Amino acid sequence: MSRFAFAALAAIVATPTQADISVTIPFAAEIGGKPFSCSETFAGLGSTAAEAQAVDFRLFVSEAAMVKADGSLQPIALEQDGQWQLDGLALLDFEDASGNCANGTAGTNSTLRGTVPEGDYTGLVFTIGVPFAQNHGDPTLLPSPLNITAMFWNWQNGYKFVRIDLLPTAMMGMTAEAGAEAGGGHGMAKGWFLHLGSTMCDAASKTEAPTACANENRMAIRLEGFDPSANTVVIDPAPVLAEADLTVNAPETSPGCMSFPKDADCMTVMGKLGLPYMDVPRARSP
Repeated sequence: MSRFAFAALAAIVATPTQADISVTIPFAAEIGGKPFSCSETFAGLGSTAAEAQAVDFRLFVSEAAMVKADGSLQPIALEQDGQWQLDGLALLDFEDASGNCANGTAGTNSTLRGTVPEGDYTGLVFTIGVPFAQNHGDPTLLPSPLNITAMFWNWQNGYKFVRIDLLPTAMMGMTAEAGAEAGGGHGMAKGWFLHLGSTMCDAASKTEAPTACANENRMAIRLEGFDPSANTVVIDPAPVLAEADLTVNAPETSPGCMSFPKDADCMTVMGKLGLPYMDVPRARSP
């Protein structure tokens, strides 16, 4: 099984003589090496080896392509299923609204499905994130999966490319006052959330699409030797959170790390995602 943790953290026209073949890219969600479940508790997380429940686990992927034997890329023409895949974008959704994931949705999706011309392929590339052209619209008017408002921040910043929400047991049952003493943003410290998306986007108003974002925060992933028939892409945030204290939250900030600048909770996280943050450079790939 090919393992991809965040810390390792990027329509086709076939020639007349080539036949298209179906390809399915399997993904799996884990937390600390343990399969994700809405009913499980996960131990040993972060700098304090915290215990936590997971209440959400979703992410957008785009620009998926197979690597040809000569190193060039063959884009995967995603199946337009009307629910999970739209144009070159797909939503991977591992929560099922059961157990701890009460605010989620019942449907799940853990694969990319599409076609490529028949050929010799030696790897896989994809991007974690929503392309700029699709990232800044009105989710109430867009087709699925861009109509999932739980994955949307606002017009300026667009979508949450990654949403992994954890509820440390140390925070469960905390009063608002205790949460504030622990540094809880928004008057609470009951959860530690990893939300990745574009920030510092320049727009004329809160309801107009920006012309650019200073921090695009999209992650390009390349997996050499990946074989869809034998390998699975495993998403595990634990290595990214290894130096973060999940039991506290930086004062006057959102719970956990939500990618926005000047959040102390992001200082040990964003670099491990392969992204620069403030004066912290991105981590080098192993």
